[in-house]
Amino acid sequence: MSQHLGMPAWAFAAALAQLEGMTPKKLRIALLHEEPEDAWARAMFHSTKSEDAVALIQQCCEREKIQVVYIGDPAYPRVLRYDPTPPAVLFYRGSLGALQQRRIGIVGTRSPTPSGVYTAREFGEQLAANEIAVVSGLARGIDGAVHHGMKLHYDEHPQAEDGAFGKPIGVVACGLDVVYPKSNAGLWAWVGENGLLVSEYAPGVHPEPYHFPQRNRIIAALSEVVVVVESRESGGSMLTVAEAIRRNIEVFAVPGSPRVASAGGTNLLIQQGCGPVTSVDDLFAALALDHRRESGSSYETRVAPDAHDQDVLLACTDGAVTLDHLILALNRPLHDIAVSLGRLEALGWVVDTNGWWEALMR
Repeated sequence: MSQHLGMPAWAFAAALAQLEGMTPKKLRIALLHEEPEDAWARAMFHSTKSEDAVALIQQCCEREKIQVVYIGDPAYPRVLRYDPTPPAVLFYRGSLGALQQRRIGIVGTRSPTPSGVYTAREFGEQLAANEIAVVSGLARGIDGAVHHGMKLHYDEHPQAEDGAFGKPIGVVACGLDVVYPKSNAGLWAWVGENGLLVSEYAPGVHPEPYHFPQRNRIIAALSEVVVVVESRESGGSMLTVAEAIRRNIEVFAVPGSPRVASAGGTNLLIQQGCGPVTSVDDLFAALALDHRRESGSSYETRVAPDAHDQDVLLACTDGAVTLDHLILALNRPLHDIAVSLGRLEALGWVVDTNGWWEALMR
């Protein structure tokens, strides 16, 4: 390990993220319980990866102007730290300070109507003018349109002070040096220069179909409210909605014509009780009424554990315990405790490390 002396902790975390067989859950557990250097040393016993990988990923990130933050780092975003499934490592361009603003997630179909594009651009422009950050996925269609609207406002006010506008926040499903779609290359660069461009995937990683649902959970987690402008009933935006609901984040939708397929999902959401959005004023009202996830708030982002699971959570707070320990301490059936642990883990309250259970508390 002597060749790694002097290398920053983030480089080890980034190298870990590239290891074959390193799942998001394994990576979270490793970086929650060990320093990146120690986690890397342990991983080397089970990997054929060259130890030069740490130096190579460091050089790549520095060359591409990509910064890295990991879950054990004090700079790791507070809004993600206690998420049920936080990304263990974040690669980003721009400033994490963009997350200090009020934040609205806006998503929608890749094949919008002209009306949907106009609405998304209008929302982006007006939110930028009112110092509200917009989180989206930089995909074709609605995602790109809302950030194009923000850029339009920036371009029309080039002399404004830095910080006078809402920041664009883009969450992507590939390495930050692999632009997808290519048609949004200019928008990617603009978001990275004026806001925050972020991914949990290392440089060089190409988009895969399963990356996008993973990306959607981060869009939801970074948002205070989520707005769907246009979506089919089975569109990818509905996955973002599901992730928002899982986090108790309020969802709004723009109503559309029942004759337009791309409005089927938004109309269904309104039918099911989501608030309708007919103008940007509705979004201002939503933020004014809900400050739970505002930057600096002490609001617990995780869904509260079920009353039946409270004693299991409490038993895990004094240090790591095994299932056998819990059975003896709680005098409850094995299957009952196992179900409670499963629920608590899914909500982000406990973590399992090779059979040892430990609470994740503030």
